[in-house]
Amino acid sequence: MAVKFPKVCVAGVGLIGGSVALAMKRLHLADEIIGVGRGLENLQDAQRLGIIDRYTHQVQEGVEGADLVVLGTPVRAMPELVKKSAGYFKKGVILTDVGSTKQKLIEQILPILEPGVNFVPGHPVAGRELSGARYSDPELFQGRWTIIVPTRKSPDQAILQIKELWLALGARVEIMPAEIHDQVLAAVSHLPHLVAYGLVGALLALDRQTPMLRFSAGGFRDFIRIAGSSPEMWRDICLENREPILAALDRYGEELARLKQMVKQEQADELEKYFAQCRRIKERVEKGHG
Repeated sequence: MAVKFPKVCVAGVGLIGGSVALAMKRLHLADEIIGVGRGLENLQDAQRLGIIDRYTHQVQEGVEGADLVVLGTPVRAMPELVKKSAGYFKKGVILTDVGSTKQKLIEQILPILEPGVNFVPGHPVAGRELSGARYSDPELFQGRWTIIVPTRKSPDQAILQIKELWLALGARVEIMPAEIHDQVLAAVSHLPHLVAYGLVGALLALDRQTPMLRFSAGGFRDFIRIAGSSPEMWRDICLENREPILAALDRYGEELARLKQMVKQEQADELEKYFAQCRRIKERVEKGHG
C-alpha cells in the first residue's frame, strides 16, 4: 500500500497542484485535501470538481495540522507562503513543491524553515500549456519523470515518503542535486519554451510588415503550443533559473548560427546530414530512450 497522508494542503490549485490533489483523492492517499489560493472562482471549480474538500485564501489556515503541504504556486511566491506559515506547520510535516527551478528556491526557503518541518523539493516533469484547476488530470503523471531534490532538511524517511507518493501517482522518480536539476531543465524544458515565445515574437513582427500568420498550418501551431503556458509561471522560471537558461540560450544561438552558415553557403549535403541526425534524435526521444 502506498504512503497515505491524513491531511494535505495544496497551495496553488492549478494544473499541477490540482492534478496531484485529484490523483491522491482517486487513489485514497489522503483523507482530506485543503486548497489554498487567491482566485475564488478557481478554488470553487476545484471543490465542485472534487479535487479538494475545502478551500481557504489564508495559507496559515490551510497548512495548520497538515501532514503534507504541496506548494504549487509560481516559484517566486513560494518563500513568502512559507514565511506566512511559520508557527502553523505541524511538527513532522513534509513540505514539498512542484516547481520547475530548485537552487534559488531552496536557498530562500531553508533559512526560514522552523524546526520540525521536513523540506523535500520535487518537480514533476509533466504539464500542458493549460492552466487552472478545471484542467486537472489524475493521469497527468503516468510514465513521466518526477525529480526529487533532497536538502539538508530532508530526512531519509521523508524522501522515501515523497518518492512513494510519486510512484503511486504513476511517475518515474529520479533523485538529483539542485544544481544539476536546474541545468538539465534549462536545456530540455525552459529553452524550448523560450524558443517558442521567441518564434511567436519574431513572426508577429514580420506579420505587421506582411500579413502571414493566418496561413500558419499544423506544424507551426504544434511548435508554438507551449507559448500558451502561464505567463506568470514562466516569468518566474526565467528569473529564478537565469544563469542556466542564459547558458542554454547561448548554446542554441551557436547552433542557429551554424545552421545559418550552412544555408548561406548552400551546403546541401551538410544540411541533409544535419536534418537526418536531428530526426534520429527526435525518434529516439519519442521512444523514451532520451
